[in-house]
Amino acid sequence: MLLEALDLSKVKPIRDMAYDIIRQAICDGDLRPGDRLVESEMAEKMSISRTPVREALRKLEIEGLVKYVPHKGVLVKGFSRDDIVEIYSIRQTLEALAVKHTINNITLMEIEELRQLLAEMRQLTEKDDTEALCKVTKRFNEIMVKSSKMPRVIGLISTYQDYLERFRVVTMRRKERKVVALREHEQILQAIVDRDAVRAEKLVRGHLEGALEAYLKTRM
Repeated sequence: MLLEALDLSKVKPIRDMAYDIIRQAICDGDLRPGDRLVESEMAEKMSISRTPVREALRKLEIEGLVKYVPHKGVLVKGFSRDDIVEIYSIRQTLEALAVKHTINNITLMEIEELRQLLAEMRQLTEKDDTEALCKVTKRFNEIMVKSSKMPRVIGLISTYQDYLERFRVVTMRRKERKVVALREHEQILQAIVDRDAVRAEKLVRGHLEGALEAYLKTRM
């Protein structure tokens, strides 16, 4: 997503819309590590004043996505190995917690939807269609997490969703990772259907450990 004029008809505050679009551009790779973010230029592209851009950049700095460098200004910050490990560790803890509650709260309709998505994931894995598979996998994970009926946990997980999507696209380019991930999702769903919280939590943790390992290998 490239920077563009904001839709000011939306109820959302302008500073939040500016934050969203800059954050998305960073996560999508349109803004790369080391890129200089100039308030005046960004404000012009989004057809807004500099103040909401400045506020958005401050928020992104707190989040760790940009950094202020003396004599250079605000630069996009890349993800270090420690950043990636930390993000996966947070996700692992939150999703392991969520899946235990999913087992108690998931409906038959949600289980059926997950089964349908798994069928799509099998087809897309066979076709080796990375882009479409990532979209369906994202939907599968969203339903599984939302089925926990824990709004605060769901909110925390969604905070890291953009990062995780970027990492997933990288790892799922490899056919062998697609196959392994599919099998792991099948096993997780079966544990949920069996109402086996211990097995489900163990499988979720194992799946995310494998995802982290696969991503770190791409950086070697």
